[in-house]
Amino acid sequence: MANRFSKLLKKFGLALGADAGDTSRKDGGMRVSVDAEQKTDSVSRVYAQALLELAQPEGQADALAEEAGGLLELLAGEPDLGVLLSSRALNSSQRSGVVEQLFKGKVSDVLYRFLQVVNRKDRLGALAGILSAYRVLVSEARGELDVDVFVAESLSDEAGRGVAESIGGAMGKQVHLRQHVDPELIGGLKVRVGDRLIDGSVATQLRIMKRKLVDVGRERARQGGQLED
Repeated sequence: MANRFSKLLKKFGLALGADAGDTSRKDGGMRVSVDAEQKTDSVSRVYAQALLELAQPEGQADALAEEAGGLLELLAGEPDLGVLLSSRALNSSQRSGVVEQLFKGKVSDVLYRFLQVVNRKDRLGALAGILSAYRVLVSEARGELDVDVFVAESLSDEAGRGVAESIGGAMGKQVHLRQHVDPELIGGLKVRVGDRLIDGSVATQLRIMKRKLVDVGRERARQGGQLED
C-alpha cells in the first residue's frame, strides 16, 4: 500500500505545489499531524460515534476497531499518506479518488463507505483522531479503559498491575495501562484517562509549592509595606 500512495503523491505532485518535496512534514505550510495517540476532540468523537452506529448493526464493531488500529499504524508510519488525505490542494473529488484507489477492496465495506463520508465532510485531516476516538468508544462498550501513565522511570510489571487494578477498581472497568517514561517528572506519576489528566508528579508538586511560597512572600512584603505607611 505504501507504494500505491507514494505513486499517488507523485501523481498529484504539481497540485501540491512547492512543498511537495517535503511532504512528510508539510502541506501548504501547515503541519500535518498523524499521531495515533493525539487527544481526541469533540468533533472526532461525534464521527467516531457515527462509525460505531454503522458498525454495531452489522456486528462489526470489534473487527472495525482492529482495522482502525491498523490504519492508525499506517498513518503514523507513513506521513505521506496523511498529506494526501488532508491536502487542501486537492478537491473533494480528487481525494475521493485517492481513498478509492487506496482502500476500496482493502478494508471492510463499512469502513470504506465511512472514509468517503468523512471526505465529503472535509474531515479526512482529522482521521487519526476519529479512529482513536472510535477505539476508545469500543473499549468503553466492552467495559475496558485505556489509561496513559507518565512516569519518571518505567514501572515494573507488578507495579504496573497494581496501578491498573487501583484505577480499574475506582472506575469499575478493566484497565489497559500504557506507560510513557518522562525523566523530567522526577518522581510520582501523571495519569491520563481520555481527556482528563491527573497530575501527581513530584515536579508538579514542587512547582505548586514554589508558587505558594512566592505568593506568601509577596503577601508578607505587601503587609510590611502597609505597616511602614
